[in-house]
Amino acid sequence: SPPSAVSSSRYGSKSQNSIYSIMNILNSHSFVTIQELIQQLGVSKSTINRDLIELERQGLVKRERGGAMKVEMKETLNNLKEIPVREKEYVHREEKRRICKRAAERIQNGDCIYVDSGTTPSYLLEYLHHKDIKLVTPSTYIVRKLPMDFRGEIYLVGGEFNIGYDMSTGYHTLEMIRKFHFDKAFFSASGIDLTNGEVMSVDFSIGAVKEEVLRRSRECYLLTDKSKLSIQALATWANLEQFDLVFTDEEVEGNLPDNFIVCK
Repeated sequence: SPPSAVSSSRYGSKSQNSIYSIMNILNSHSFVTIQELIQQLGVSKSTINRDLIELERQGLVKRERGGAMKVEMKETLNNLKEIPVREKEYVHREEKRRICKRAAERIQNGDCIYVDSGTTPSYLLEYLHHKDIKLVTPSTYIVRKLPMDFRGEIYLVGGEFNIGYDMSTGYHTLEMIRKFHFDKAFFSASGIDLTNGEVMSVDFSIGAVKEEVLRRSRECYLLTDKSKLSIQALATWANLEQFDLVFTDEEVEGNLPDNFIVCK
């Protein structure tokens, strides 16, 4: 929502300017930390917290631990609207950590695993440092997040590199993936439709990479926090039935499919 949509009836002009400034920053970055807001706006932490509470009351932002993210209008998510990977690093952080801690229990020494791009799968890495495994990923973000004491082998899949997603896609990426056989693959998703079971991505080229890995994996796991269960994205690349397990953080209204595990 543009800054002009923010109701200012509860505050004076000084706080109103602070609220408008916060929304201007979120329109550019989608997620911002409280510390960044303090530095950029030159106001106190208590002022920032008060303004974020008001913006959340108006339905314009969602407060996260240490910051806030802009609430987007419900629409089809595509590569022109998706937030870059690095800007989502701290969004739903605790939920992602719970999901990945549970999912990491499936990984055994000797496994060849695929770790998908995105911030959610990156939380697997803190549970893998002691594993003797082969790790395959198209994401430089994932490689940078590996702990220094990781003792397994790393295969970084190349191809046409997308800076925003921190991953490779395209013909050469698919050709490299076809040379692997994965014991286990851990996927992220941009959106999930529980009604028809569709798992979606923001871009067809990203979906093609995921689809190829899905075909070449003995066991397939989907990692998704609750927020993804209400998002529709551009490209369908799988159905929920194709995953051995789907790890999520909360129950939702209605019954979840039998292959869902809620990580509390």
